[in-house]
Amino acid sequence: MTVTVIVPVFGVEKYIVECAESLFAQTYSDMEYVFCDDCTPDRSMELLREVMERYPERKEHVRIIRNEQNKGLGGTRRHLISHINSEVFLIVDSDDILPPDAVKILVNRMKETDTEIVDGAYAIYVDEKAGKIVTPPHDEPSKYLEKILCQNIILPRVWGRLYKTSVLDKVKDLFIEGIDFAEDICATSRLACVTSRSWTDEVVYFYRTDNINSYTRNITKRNILSYFRAMSVVLSFYHQRKGHLPMSLEIGVLNAYRQCGRSQIPVSMADETIGYVPEHFSAQLLYWLFHRKSKFVLKLTDYLYRLIRICN
Repeated sequence: MTVTVIVPVFGVEKYIVECAESLFAQTYSDMEYVFCDDCTPDRSMELLREVMERYPERKEHVRIIRNEQNKGLGGTRRHLISHINSEVFLIVDSDDILPPDAVKILVNRMKETDTEIVDGAYAIYVDEKAGKIVTPPHDEPSKYLEKILCQNIILPRVWGRLYKTSVLDKVKDLFIEGIDFAEDICATSRLACVTSRSWTDEVVYFYRTDNINSYTRNITKRNILSYFRAMSVVLSFYHQRKGHLPMSLEIGVLNAYRQCGRSQIPVSMADETIGYVPEHFSAQLLYWLFHRKSKFVLKLTDYLYRLIRICN
């Protein structure tokens, strides 16, 4: 079973060497790699090629593609996915690291379970050290879907997981150019509805949290608008597939409205971008309250939101 690893590259000269070394040093042998240069302004690609020279047995299995212009994370991952030719693939961010047996562990688990996605445990990586370990949820499919749709319960990550390439036929626009923040919510919220999943509690990924240039460390108005776009895509997916919205998804969408008050963004921008019409009574109430301008009402609404989320 050939595993394709896809890696977007932009502004990671401080981290790309350690990342690439961890990919090329995998104990699993049947691998290929696709790196995409998203017009990175630094020495990231030069350093990557230097690492490739130290792993001649891997070098012939590496492809480097380049965006004609900077596309951002969503557009770059979309470009990378179009270059997958194998049966399974892995998504890795270029500032993160894989333990040596990561791919072998995931492949073996996929063979055991015959599921479309295998979710692995990950460790928080700070100051060149692996710390807290986060194991994947062991929930049955419907409960796992609820947690993903609610948001802020489990991390909706796309990395640290092995995918059968056939999932791309079920969610054809898995990544979308312009959705660079909350692109993981956009992807996992839809995949969880249409794919089978298993897990392993063995650590298969080191997730770096001390990169000050990462999207998650820089929440801007542009990022919030990307989040709104992501929720619009998810809403459209569920409307087309189910004809209605699960309450758990409404809670997730309303979380986007919470961001308006926190980010000084007019609620009208969320309305225009997301196109959300609440269905459940409690969602209708929260939606109405989020449109009030009183700071006191917004504080009360935030409390009610958290209470409703717990109750659901």
